[in-house]
Amino acid sequence: MSLRKQLLAFGLLTLVLPWTGYRFVQEMEAALRSGLERALLASAATVAAALDDDESLEAAQPAAAHAAGPAAEAIDSARGATDSVRPALDGASAIYAETLGLEPRIDGLLDDDWSRADPSGSALESAESGTRYWTGVLGRYLYVYLETEDRDVVYQGPPGEPPYGDRVVLALEPHSGSVYWLLLATGAPGVFRAQATEPPLFQSAGAYEDRVLSAWHETAGGFAVEARVPLSLVGAALGIARIDVDSGPSGYAVAVAKTWDLSGPPGPLIRARPDLEAVIAQFGQTGSRFRVLDKRGWMLAASGSVAPASDSAAALRAGPFDGLFEALLRRDDPAYSALEPRPGRISGAPVDAALAGHPGAAWYRDGPGGSAVVAAAAPILRDGAVEGAVLLEQASDPILTVTNRALVRLMTFTLLAASVAAIGLLGFATLLSFRVRRLARAAETALGPKGEIEAALPGRASGDEIGDLARSFGRLLERLREHTSYLKTLAGKLSHELRTPLAVVSTSLDNLEQEVESPAARPYLERLRDGAARLDAILAAMSEATRMEQAVGDTVPEVFDLAAVVDACSKAYADIYTERRFACRIHAAGRADVLGSAELTAQLMDKLVDNAVGFSPPGSLVEIELAENGADVRLSVANRGPRLPEGMRRRLFDSLVSMRSRDDGQPHLGLGLHIVALIAEFHGGRAEADDLPDGSGVVFSVTYPRAGR
Repeated sequence: MSLRKQLLAFGLLTLVLPWTGYRFVQEMEAALRSGLERALLASAATVAAALDDDESLEAAQPAAAHAAGPAAEAIDSARGATDSVRPALDGASAIYAETLGLEPRIDGLLDDDWSRADPSGSALESAESGTRYWTGVLGRYLYVYLETEDRDVVYQGPPGEPPYGDRVVLALEPHSGSVYWLLLATGAPGVFRAQATEPPLFQSAGAYEDRVLSAWHETAGGFAVEARVPLSLVGAALGIARIDVDSGPSGYAVAVAKTWDLSGPPGPLIRARPDLEAVIAQFGQTGSRFRVLDKRGWMLAASGSVAPASDSAAALRAGPFDGLFEALLRRDDPAYSALEPRPGRISGAPVDAALAGHPGAAWYRDGPGGSAVVAAAAPILRDGAVEGAVLLEQASDPILTVTNRALVRLMTFTLLAASVAAIGLLGFATLLSFRVRRLARAAETALGPKGEIEAALPGRASGDEIGDLARSFGRLLERLREHTSYLKTLAGKLSHELRTPLAVVSTSLDNLEQEVESPAARPYLERLRDGAARLDAILAAMSEATRMEQAVGDTVPEVFDLAAVVDACSKAYADIYTERRFACRIHAAGRADVLGSAELTAQLMDKLVDNAVGFSPPGSLVEIELAENGADVRLSVANRGPRLPEGMRRRLFDSLVSMRSRDDGQPHLGLGLHIVALIAEFHGGRAEADDLPDGSGVVFSVTYPRAGR
């Protein structure tokens, strides 16, 4: 892993800071929530204690009681009857009427005068009916609004004659055990009079009920009916049915959707009582709502309102990390609408606990912004028995806003700090990586093609560890350069220093041969002569390399025809090396002019051919070729012999490097190819060596740039 990636991975540890802050804010929110729960439970318990001895709780129940049917049982349950009749209030047949804020206009429209009603309404029993209804109470009247989908609206014909048309039936119970059936049907949209009717056909009998005001309104997908009925006529029970009549080829088809089983009495009507609301209104406080529930969770009174603020949602829009903050701040609280699954019927964990005799509290999520609402419920006890519950609801946006803002600020600052740290570490790692790579490149190129050494490495002035490393490398290269300089001059020094003793030895041998006539001494004298000759050849080779370096530096370049030089030299090699075969091929159109020295080029060819002869078996072919290579001219000499050693390819043209392994009686100091490289560099070209494509030998080539290019 690179240095940058390592430091960047290390920089990710800074993310521990926002995580720690997030956990701290969570703990802070939990403490604030717990404190608010205790405060609300105490307030709910205070109101419940005030209602323990308040007769208005019983007075809030329906006043009429009767002995027969589910409606009678529901009324008895509301007045504190035994548990055996209480389940009637839990059934789907019960209808809850909300307290309206304005008196609705009876015009068949669900407009602003129904603003306090549940906007979704309640559905009739049949799922395919597409019918919803709303009920409300204001003053002495019950208001009913029904809206249905019907692509084939059939209006009522004359009394007693078909078609009987689409119609709405209301089942009322003004007296105990007595059901009064009310027909809402008309022959045309507008205000109409309700009629008395009878099961099972629910047809018009021509008897009008003038105490009921009704209106029919035709909508885009069906129709709507609105009615105002005196509470004295309604009594303690209410049922709503919609009879759909559709015309067909064989007559009329009838479908019924209703709130109760038509074979029995209608379900109970449950409604809030203003007198009980007046009792709890004195406990109200801003931003909270008290609701009094009976034993089965039906709402008997409500005071106040829950109005979540918008600061909590605004706290999420504090920067570019909206999506991240929204995910972090999302809570698993249930939806606030789950607290009231049906209009007027309250259920949920806190209510269930309170109706079981224990206080309870729960948190809910309200609206798309996720505003938090806390609900706390306390039981109303009378003589040890649960008579109902007090539910206190309050928007907890102050807590939510504080925690959200704290978390947003904390996360923003810590994320910015982590980002700055990561960017800083990445930049620092990039700088370190650049310095290390620059030092590595300088170390790799410190040794030049001619053996020169550049000891001045970058970064030596830095005071850190990389600077120490650069200075250490610089000192090492300086010592290596001094040693290399000594080795470069060693050949000249040895040649100079050994030349005089060698001359003395040679002269002494000449004189000794004149004086010694013993045949036994002749072999020793020949060995001395042979050794002196080999030593002289070594000194000559060493002197040649020194002279060549000097000659290259003193030669003035001039334009000459490389093809003519190659052709002339190639013709002489066959006479010199009789044990080898030579082939010369010149692929050049006209002259091959290059800038340099023809004499140095001839010496270069001598060295290449001598090397090719030395590594090829007798009778083998040595190929000399001159060919155009783009803007250059390429001179190559190939021989059939051993392949190049892999470890020696880059060192072939260095001084004092030799690959010869056999002893042919001639000194080989590894200076021939070094001289070839010197002459190639003088001409602005380069010397290369490679194996032949078929692996049968080696080819040495020198590239010359053409003159004037």
